[in-house]
Amino acid sequence: MPKILAVTDEMMARASSIGNGSSEIRDSQSRVTKIFQEMGRNFSGPIPSLIIEKMIAMEGTYQGMNENLNQYKTFLEDTAKNYEWSDGEASRWMQALNR
Repeated sequence: MPKILAVTDEMMARASSIGNGSSEIRDSQSRVTKIFQEMGRNFSGPIPSLIIEKMIAMEGTYQGMNENLNQYKTFLEDTAKNYEWSDGEASRWMQALNR
């Protein structure tokens, strides 16, 4: 356990914020993809089709970003719970947190 609870609490709060943000990004991208899929039924021609295809193709990029953010969230949580901070590391964190 880290020597200073404030460091653990802040890392857990940041991990939670990252997880929430990642979920919001994923949900927003899903809604946008659905809108573009619906638009595809009402529009034809090369330009609208290309825009719709590009937008739908970006879904994989957003999924990859979501996975990376979730892995970082897990890393922060594991670090907060298990890492043994040296006095210098804990001191730098406390200065960064303005405590």
